[in-house]
Amino acid sequence: MRIAAALLFLFTGLNAQANVSWHTITPEIQFLKQQSKLRFYDSNQVLIEGKKCALMVDASGNFAEVESLAKQLKQRLKTPLCYLVASHFHDDHLLGLAVLQAEFPDAKLIVHQQVASEFAAMQQALKDKLDGYEKSIELSYQRLANQPEDQQTIWRDKLTLAKQRLFRWRELSLNPPAISVSKQTSLELGHYPITLTPYRAHTQGDLTITADHGRVLVGADIVDSLPYPGHGELENWLATLKKIHNNTELVTILPGHGEQLNTAELAKPIAFLNAIITLTKAQPDKSVEELIELFPEQIKQQYQLDEIGNRAFTMFLEAGLKKAKLSK
Repeated sequence: MRIAAALLFLFTGLNAQANVSWHTITPEIQFLKQQSKLRFYDSNQVLIEGKKCALMVDASGNFAEVESLAKQLKQRLKTPLCYLVASHFHDDHLLGLAVLQAEFPDAKLIVHQQVASEFAAMQQALKDKLDGYEKSIELSYQRLANQPEDQQTIWRDKLTLAKQRLFRWRELSLNPPAISVSKQTSLELGHYPITLTPYRAHTQGDLTITADHGRVLVGADIVDSLPYPGHGELENWLATLKKIHNNTELVTILPGHGEQLNTAELAKPIAFLNAIITLTKAQPDKSVEELIELFPEQIKQQYQLDEIGNRAFTMFLEAGLKKAKLSK
């Protein structure tokens, strides 16, 4: 592991260019989209602000970026940040909320009931992540002597900054949720109602948010153009996507990763998941490696558009086929 790779999240934030770009969907909704190169590695976020309250959906797994986001929110928000929503339990959506909880202590955390029931594991995941940072710093110090002399001072300064950040982040805690969602739930942000809906799809505990009188769906990873199917319930997920696809009121869909979508564009993840389910049912005795070779070429070609997409497609397809075989 190279030093730069090991300390990616600790050093991000030193550069002037942020990883996310802000896109206005409606006057009340901001879509914070990750750079294309990070689209499979870190999550998008969504900010919704009514007349009395604001709500943030998810937080980057990059704590330095979340600290930067907190500063921007304090400058941008016209109302208190009342709610933080974790769309599901994955690290790149949930753990960074600990940073926002520290900066906005009055904000109530909202999660799916399943996430709430296993919240001790989420708190342990935060500790594990910080332990991983510490090991990366230690390893980088050990390898510092192998760097060219003109680079050693630069990296020593960076490692000092990394240690300072880690010391600060060790003070974080992931505070338990205030609201656990087990059925469709409405919130009022001040002349701006939203609806939270629980699903078992991408994971066993997903939340989506409907806003703008049903015209905008914050779908998180459920609606990603290339879905990661290694967790959750594939049959339920496919049924959910088809239902969203057929929703004639929807105009804009905001995914957990990648560009914003419309309902027609959900045909891609529907075809991807359907092919995984259909292929494993039709060829139950085939290995995952054999099923990969049999996967429809026309679906592969839709996703293999660049090097990052190629790598992600191969990894996601393998995970989905394994999950489908285990679910039989």
